[in-house]
Amino acid sequence: MQRFVSFFMAFSCAFFFVMALQVSSVQAAATPVDQLTRLLKNMASLDANFQQRILDAKGGRLQEVSGHLSLARPGKFYWRTETPFPQTVVSDGETLWLYDPDLEQVSIQTLDPNQSRTPAMLLSGDIDAIEQRFIVKLTRDSERFQEYLLVPIEQDSLFEELRLSFTGGQLSSLLLSDSLGQRTSIELYDTQLNPSLPNDRFSFAVPEDVDVILQ
Repeated sequence: MQRFVSFFMAFSCAFFFVMALQVSSVQAAATPVDQLTRLLKNMASLDANFQQRILDAKGGRLQEVSGHLSLARPGKFYWRTETPFPQTVVSDGETLWLYDPDLEQVSIQTLDPNQSRTPAMLLSGDIDAIEQRFIVKLTRDSERFQEYLLVPIEQDSLFEELRLSFTGGQLSSLLLSDSLGQRTSIELYDTQLNPSLPNDRFSFAVPEDVDVILQ
């Protein structure tokens, strides 16, 4: 379960799909939260490979994994990491499955309100709630690159800040920092914006001969 928490805080899905953002005088006058909301609303689904790195407060590397993710609004995500820490996390927006092949077990639970504050659900969930949940700042801005800093308003958030980077209007990376100074970066590549994803991508068939834990 510890790796599941790390995923949820990192991602731990947590990634959405953005159409190219055309910079205009109207957009230039928009607030950072307006600009970010527009980018995220243009993302209906996303499919990408990723490289995740977790660093401690001194910059030492704690973990590095690669994998594949898919997102679709509302609330659907798929996250699979490879060796040395294989794991699959799937949600259809209501139920969440966590499969850990090393432990030979699957945990099944109903999504709760706290999980809606994670990066994965930020990207795949209710975009209109961003302004009520975060202070949003535009920290870097050029013709093809924008970086947004999101600071949670609620004191019991699972992270202290989240940076979302967009290249050519498309989500390209996330950087999450927690209260202990630990940072998790997720770089996306081979990204497909708004692909048509099969429905079974967001459901999970429990393998035979594994333990099932209902939570």
